[in-house]
Amino acid sequence: MDDLKLLFDPSAPIDGTVRLDIPAGLTLEDAASALEALLAAEAVEYVLVVVDGRPVGVTSRRWLIRIGAASMRSLGDGAGATLPGESLRYRLLRYTCGMCNAEIRRVHVDPRDPPTCPNGHGVLELTR
Repeated sequence: MDDLKLLFDPSAPIDGTVRLDIPAGLTLEDAASALEALLAAEAVEYVLVVVDGRPVGVTSRRWLIRIGAASMRSLGDGAGATLPGESLRYRLLRYTCGMCNAEIRRVHVDPRDPPTCPNGHGVLELTR
């Protein structure tokens, strides 16, 4: 998890962030790919990264561009060109609370541990 610190923007605010839950043990490259997929899919500036229900850091679109997302690509990804459509590596899942509109994004969901509302309203609903 210490590797993930490279992705975090030290000047990013925690307020107004979108939450992205990632599983423990995700490699730096896979975490960066998940963040890139989120930023490509949604017009957000800041993302709070949560591992095993614990906030671990905040990143920003500006920070990821600054550190050069292309340098985090693996061998074989070429020049970073992608095919049109959704990522074949990750499908971002968006969950929302029907009572307070809290939102959580995830790249993985264990059916035994569905995401719950951070405000205590129970299990969140998959919205897309």
